[in-house]
Amino acid sequence: MRTLSRVLAPAALAALLLHAAPAGADPVPADPVPADAAPADDAVAAATPESVCGAGYRIIDSLPISTPRLWATVYLLYNSGNGYNCVVTWKKTNLSVRTYTEARIQVKGSSTIHRNGGDFYTYAGPVRVKAPGKCVQFGGVASDAPGGQRFQSLSPWGHCG
Repeated sequence: MRTLSRVLAPAALAALLLHAAPAGADPVPADPVPADAAPADDAVAAATPESVCGAGYRIIDSLPISTPRLWATVYLLYNSGNGYNCVVTWKKTNLSVRTYTEARIQVKGSSTIHRNGGDFYTYAGPVRVKAPGKCVQFGGVASDAPGGQRFQSLSPWGHCG
């Protein structure tokens, strides 16, 4: 699978990733962790991407965030019982410090990018979206140190279903 990984300055990353939902957009189910806060014990709150997303979710794809050093892995999960996709970005380095980490997903045909990002010890997410019969693009961001460089990976459109 082809992935895009690059070093982005914070301003360029913000310009690339920031987006406001259009007026009248359908509400998104609330994620248990707000985008601007990490749970106090996120390092022990979940042991796997499946446990972060919840019962019924299974990993269907993943992307490395690497430079070539592996900073994190972005997981796309799907729950066939409720039809939701879920994205979690799982850190592979710097687990003892909070570094910027983000999980994101977009449904093809929508300008809304659903995301969860902040300074986390272990992972960002879950980010859930229902996309019946539509393709999704998922990705994530990880930084090399607190306030450091940010790296991203973004999938091509896929998992159209």
